[in-house]
Parts: sequence; structure tokens; C-alpha cells
Amino acid sequence: MNRRAIIFCNGDLADVSRVRRYIDKKTLLVGCDGGASHILSLGLVPHVVIGDFDSISKKTQRLLIRKKVELIKYPAEKDITDSELGLQYAIQKGAKEIILAGVRGTASDHFIGNLLMLAKKKYAGLSIKIVEGKEEMRLIRKHIRITGKKGDIVSLLPIGPDVRGITTRGLFYPLKKAILKSGTARGIRNRMTGKHAEITVQKGTLLIIHHFGSNLSRNR
Repeated sequence: MNRRAIIFCNGDLADVSRVRRYIDKKTLLVGCDGGASHILSLGLVPHVVIGDFDSISKKTQRLLIRKKVELIKYPAEKDITDSELGLQYAIQKGAKEIILAGVRGTASDHFIGNLLMLAKKKYAGLSIKIVEGKEEMRLIRKHIRITGKKGDIVSLLPIGPDVRGITTRGLFYPLKKAILKSGTARGIRNRMTGKHAEITVQKGTLLIIHHFGSNLSRNR
């Protein structure tokens, strides 16, 4: 059985309900620096906290030590983010399904960096997604089947070069062996016509953003 890991970053995490549903007794909980506070706010204890510890309070650190949580500290001067350190730790522990939470925040560079991190070829064999409030984000290179409700907003954005051979089922604006060019807005704000949708890609990397609910503007 593939082990699931949830990596909590230090961004905003106002709505924890969607993240909570992925947690069971076997889930590996990784706190990236101040992201450990999100795990504690759920009434849970992280298995490990990793990072340079520049965004976690001394009080929280003392609490984690009392609870015998593994703390892995890195120097502040490094060429890798705390988020990727957490991702690499989860992979080392055998996780094949990985969820990132708390990715958004006031620092846009970290958010964009985390999105681009998922596009690295070395992570292509993993099931990785970002869960943020009412949205779930995935990068696909072949196929995905998503479950939601009629009217849910689904956006398709090419990451890197043009994405070719895109075929969709269950979306209001269908695509058949289509090309989404880099930088195009053509795939933004599509919507589901039922409970399920499928997206297939022949070549390239496609970011799928699934917003649960139809209360977003549908302007394209």
C-alpha cells in the first residue's frame, strides 16, 4: 500500500476541513518550519518538523520537544526551500501520495516556486497535489479523473512548453487532441457537467486547478 504524506507549509490555511479528510492513523505528517502550527491546530502532532526554523516560535519548539517530535534543522543559507526539504523527507520515508497544504500566503514567490517544484521530472512518478481551501491543484503528464459536482470550476494551465493532445470528458468546453500553448488563457474557468471529469494529455505538463463550488466568476 502506498503511504500518504501531508506536508504542511507556513502559508495561510484558513479552511482545514478538506485537508483533514485525507488524514488517518497511517498518514505521515510533516511540518515545514512554521507549518507545524497548522498540524497542532488540527489537534494532531507532527511526526517531523523540518526547515531552518526561522518562522516557528520558541514556544512551539518547546512544545514539540516535550511531545518528542523529530526536529531536523537546516541552515538558513541553503539552495532549497523548506517545502522541498519536506517533500524529499516524505519520499525517503516511502510516501507515494503526497499532499501539500498551507502553500499560499503573503509571499507569492514561495507559492509560485512550490508550483514549479512539482513540475520537476524527478517527481513525475509521484502523486502530488496541493490542497488549499476549496481548491485542489495537480500536475498531470498523462491522465487524471477528478470527482466533484456539476458546476465545479476546473482550469487547465500549461506549465513550461505547449501541452499537446489534450482530450477532456465531462467539461462544458470540451477539448479533443487540442493544444494549449504556453501562456494561453484558453483553459481557464471551464466547469464540470456532472460528478466526474477526465483529462488526458499526450505531451507536456498541465496544471489542473479544481475549485469545489461554482461561486467563482465564469468570465473567460
